[in-house]
Amino acid sequence: MAKKSNTSSFFILIMVLLSSLLAAFIYHKNPTVIDNFQIDTGKQPEPTATTLHEPTVTPQIPSSATDNGTIKVGAFNLQIYGTAKAAKPEVMAVLSKIIRNYDVIAVQEIRDASQTALPLLRDAVNSIGSSKYEYVVSDRLGRTTSKEQYAYIFNTQTMQVIGSPYVYPYSNDIFQREPYVAEFKVKNGNFDFALVTIHTDPDTATQEINDLPKVVDDAKSKYPDEGDFIIMGDLNADCSYFKENGQSPLISSDYFWIINNSVDTTTKSTDCTYDRIVITTPAITDYTGNSGVFRFDTAYSLDYESTIAVSDHYPVYTEFWGNRDTD
Repeated sequence: MAKKSNTSSFFILIMVLLSSLLAAFIYHKNPTVIDNFQIDTGKQPEPTATTLHEPTVTPQIPSSATDNGTIKVGAFNLQIYGTAKAAKPEVMAVLSKIIRNYDVIAVQEIRDASQTALPLLRDAVNSIGSSKYEYVVSDRLGRTTSKEQYAYIFNTQTMQVIGSPYVYPYSNDIFQREPYVAEFKVKNGNFDFALVTIHTDPDTATQEINDLPKVVDDAKSKYPDEGDFIIMGDLNADCSYFKENGQSPLISSDYFWIINNSVDTTTKSTDCTYDRIVITTPAITDYTGNSGVFRFDTAYSLDYESTIAVSDHYPVYTEFWGNRDTD
């Protein structure tokens, strides 16, 4: 039996040697045959490496410069903007990003007897971008002790103020807070225009809206060479305060309502188009057709509480051609 065992062992050895020689010959002729032969090691295979694509993110502070030949004009009710709101860094950060979307933005409801909150906002805006913003501001206005101011905050690299802004002087007490008027011109462009901003009293919104053409007529007398007038702000021009489909001197062939009745400009549960942009008809040819409501809560991924801490209004905006001026 030992002899048979030895013979078997010798035969196995010969077969192993012949197999090795055959494998060496095959590898020499075609190495990939052996290299691609999978050997089960008993281990789980390594996971296949994949490329992770970051989601496309819209810049939080878009340039408002006229690189594409247009300027963006906005209006925003800041909702009781004063020292208390200016002391909230998270709110100021959002306000700053919002403002940098625009070449010029009319802001309403500044309530600050100390006159320190608006400079703080300007400084916050300038701290997050290279282009510098400045402002012009009205007197403190209102019949009651709760006074408000208007301001135009503008990009000094793209816009310049023409002349001296002024508060409408002939109100005869027909406005709770008289409109604030300023003329601007696009730097390195042809387009100039006069802005009229107002925050109407909700209780007398219809009457104040109906009287706004008087403000435009007065501005035309001060700017006789100007044909482009833009009324913008919190007009309270909807819901229980104003019949948006009713009769009004501001609803005529002389004016075009860029922000119409189809949008909601409030951040809370209400669905009202309080905030408006209305232009005189000569400005229509300078209007690009781009306008709307800037939903900053969606743009900046804010929850409801963070949103209403900023304002109960969304900004409204429109764009004009910077190198076109047909008036």
